[in-house]
Amino acid sequence: MAASRTFPPQFALTAALLAWGLAPDSVRPRAADALLRSGKNRADLDRLEAGYYEHLLDTGRRLDDDAVTPPPAPFKDGPLAMKVEDLRECVLRPDLATTFRGARWTTNRLGLRDDGCEAGDAAGSYRVAVIGDSIGVGWGVHDGEGFEPRLERALDARSADLGGPRVELLNLCVPGYAPGQRREHLERLGWSFGPDLVLYQATAADIGWDERRLRALLPGGIGWDAPMYREAIASGGLRPGDGPDRVRDALKPRRLDILAGVYRAVVADARGRGVPIGWVLLPRVGRPIDPRERRSLVGLATVAGFDPIIDLSDAFDGLDPRSIAVGPDDYHPNADGHAILARRLEAALATRPGVPWTDPTESSRPGSAGGATRR
Repeated sequence: MAASRTFPPQFALTAALLAWGLAPDSVRPRAADALLRSGKNRADLDRLEAGYYEHLLDTGRRLDDDAVTPPPAPFKDGPLAMKVEDLRECVLRPDLATTFRGARWTTNRLGLRDDGCEAGDAAGSYRVAVIGDSIGVGWGVHDGEGFEPRLERALDARSADLGGPRVELLNLCVPGYAPGQRREHLERLGWSFGPDLVLYQATAADIGWDERRLRALLPGGIGWDAPMYREAIASGGLRPGDGPDRVRDALKPRRLDILAGVYRAVVADARGRGVPIGWVLLPRVGRPIDPRERRSLVGLATVAGFDPIIDLSDAFDGLDPRSIAVGPDDYHPNADGHAILARRLEAALATRPGVPWTDPTESSRPGSAGGATRR
């Protein structure tokens, strides 16, 4: 079990208000969290936190409500990232072997926090590509402690028990990726691995995430030709040369439409390749999902055609956030939190038809498994 930590008491409301009034914009969402616990409007503060969640990869909100600790640099400017001149903005730096914020990080030559997998079909393996953000990549925990490697070990063991092929999960998650950036990463890199199944990892922060990224990307000339954004850009009357404020005003009312467009695009991509794609809604530590947001997200995923739809948004309900958070200044799940997610995901996938861990004969279909038996 992860070691417990001692968390300082909350700041008083007066201190939180002062911090909110004096703090620079990049720090204010921490003050927002203190205000939330003082009874302020949750919806407004959730929107504030969502932007901070995106900007600082979930490292901004403190469980002890400290509103004045300086925030870390954006992920794309840090030592784990390598900038790219496309919609993704950055990717994980390849061939990493380092310790960052107390966690061991290793990436392969293709920039995945994963074993040394290669592009192309992997004879004898059934491949599952996981696309997502910082939770999916295992921010704050050591290599092998995230839900993705835990799930890989569990599903591979189930397949082995049935004499089926090796099960590989490919971790294509990158901290800070908006939904559209996850789709772009799958398009530019993920499909080259010939996955047999794709799992799209979502959180409540998905709502509005693309709109906030597009405020910076579109004025820089990036994203105009992305098919998943085309409808929202056209309906908003945007034109090349429009600045961030104009983009915000045009796209903010269309946040759900933008997310729906991304979901439709990624499902269409998968169907065009004959690959099933599932959708997994994960919780955020210490912040239960609003029921309306949950209904909206599940509804969008259902209409888009994801299958299966796995709602794990209640996985941390009733648990002390301090017992499953990386630390007081980082509310990503710790190793214990990831273990919970892995067990829930394994249970949700345990009876899925057409996969080697339920019926290995069904793996003889187009894709990388090829019906091969374990070597």
